[in-house]
Amino acid sequence: MKTHRQLMAELKLKDPESYKEIMEESAREIEEIRKSWGGKRPNAGRKKVYPDRVGINKRVSKDTVVKLKDYSKKHNISENEALDRLVDAGYKSLKEG
Repeated sequence: MKTHRQLMAELKLKDPESYKEIMEESAREIEEIRKSWGGKRPNAGRKKVYPDRVGINKRVSKDTVVKLKDYSKKHNISENEALDRLVDAGYKSLKEG
């Protein structure tokens, strides 16, 4: 029994045009397959714990960080929740005042 490689070598000698067509078609198919490899895919990866939250990056004083950490520990909540509560309370007091 002949291998694929042997059959293709024979075809290359007997019918170069057919060989060329087969090789080009194979190359196109391989390229199409490779295009689907990697990259972003729908529903891939870890699901968001809080999908409605948005990341921000701001610089604040060390004192503000200490107060935020203290508040979150005192109320047994995350620093994110503490920041939400403190901003909401501050905003509410500004609107009332």
